Amino acid sequence: MKRVVEAFHVAKGSEKAIGLVQVALVIAVVVGTIAITKIIRLTGDNGPGYSSTQAGLVVDVFLPKAASHTPTLEITGEVSARAGVALTPQVGGRVVSVSPKLEPGALVEAGEVLFTIEPRDYELALEQAEAEVAAAESDLLQTRANADNFIRDWKRVFPDKPAPALVAKEPQVQALEARLKAAKAVAERAKLDLARTRFSVDYPARIVASSVERGQLAAAGVSYGSLYATDSLRITAGIAPKDLARLQLDVGDQVRISDEFGASDDAVAPITQLGGVLDSRTRLQDVIIALPEGHTLVPGTFATVKLSGHAQDNIYKLPISALATATSVWRVKNTKLEDIAVDVVDIDNDHVYVRAFDVADGVVISEVPTSFVARSVTIRKAIRAEGASGEAS
Repeated sequence: MKRVVEAFHVAKGSEKAIGLVQVALVIAVVVGTIAITKIIRLTGDNGPGYSSTQAGLVVDVFLPKAASHTPTLEITGEVSARAGVALTPQVGGRVVSVSPKLEPGALVEAGEVLFTIEPRDYELALEQAEAEVAAAESDLLQTRANADNFIRDWKRVFPDKPAPALVAKEPQVQALEARLKAAKAVAERAKLDLARTRFSVDYPARIVASSVERGQLAAAGVSYGSLYATDSLRITAGIAPKDLARLQLDVGDQVRISDEFGASDDAVAPITQLGGVLDSRTRLQDVIIALPEGHTLVPGTFATVKLSGHAQDNIYKLPISALATATSVWRVKNTKLEDIAVDVVDIDNDHVYVRAFDVADGVVISEVPTSFVARSVTIRKAIRAEGASGEAS
């Protein structure tokens, strides 16, 4: 029993010793960590762009020179026709001839007959209408002659009184004049219907689709294909309203266009219209460009539109790294950072073009943490624009 008690006390003493060792190790790790951290802070590298003191920031600045600049922009548009025109005859009948050009993709000249409808029925209708005109003219002539005789007889009896309307047969004459007018209108309509048996368009066009064939019975008012006027093609491209205002473009300004395949050289064409509303999905405004004569583009082709705005004076060309936000830059003034709003007139991959402003000691082109706004800065390098006076530091 005594040995059991002694063994118990020995075990208790060993556990206590192990616990003390563990506590000592934890304290050693904490002290070591603190010491290493202090050593790193004292001897470590502060990194590029920062001074050795917490209050200082080292930056590079750019000193621009005002110059003239023409803003540019490339947008993509699609070729389309103002509208498609249906191949719809205005008179019905059997088709007796079809032009070999009435095929999809074919170009047709203004006034070229595309198909002809059997004209005989319309020729007979015209003859009948012309006969009715001749009969109405004859009846009117006879009635006017009778009226003249009645008026002469009246004047012999009543020389001082005008002949009454009934004596002068004025109602009969008016009725026959109306009949003659109606007969002439019917004859003109018959002549027009006869001309419409030869279907054509009065402008150069390209056939899109056709389902007309000889022997086919065509009905008036039914579509048998479609075409579009070749001079109605235009490019419609979308542009952001802010870019439109930045370029100061208007109707009549010239742009350069090229097709998606690079099959033709760039062509110059005018802006014919600006869209009146924004697209509800893209929030872009349409720019409509008329295609020049001799182009080979067809509807559905994508085209690149190169827009050039009007030249603007007093513009700074800054490195793209100068932008702090989309509309602001940092400048150094009296060793302090200042956030300055700028008016951006153009931007590309490497540069941003803004209206001239007071750059003070220079526009910052280094990365600047916003936490340094209230701290003093040191200019490490001042880069001057080409052509600017003075030496770069």
